Amino acid sequence: MNMRRCGVVLLSLVAVGLLSGCFLFANRPPEAAFTIVYNVDPADLMLIELDASASSDPDEDEIVSYSWVFVDDVTIISPMEETKTVSVPTMRIRYDVEGVYTVTLLVRDALGNSSDPVTQTVTLPNVPVGPTE
Repeated sequence: MNMRRCGVVLLSLVAVGLLSGCFLFANRPPEAAFTIVYNVDPADLMLIELDASASSDPDEDEIVSYSWVFVDDVTIISPMEETKTVSVPTMRIRYDVEGVYTVTLLVRDALGNSSDPVTQTVTLPNVPVGPTE
């Protein structure tokens, strides 16, 4: 095969890849990330918000579900669903007893790829430290 024909074949492959989505590289899974927001309600130090809006997908696929795994009993405040898998990145939860808890997040993109789990520790109550005099 001469160089000119190789160039035409290569350009054809690139054009097909650009027009139909790149088939040369596998779709990558999303990356889960979340923050724990303490002191959401100063009257209830046991209420926290989990914010997974920092989760992302390297291929820019839409993240369609957030699966929260709680090792301990927790009361889900919002969104008002019975399941711990939701379609929104934020969730308010309440623990009934002071302590240290583990929360894990997995996210899924529109193509069905799942992230690796990300785990953080929640320490309650998390009393804000004010200025010292």
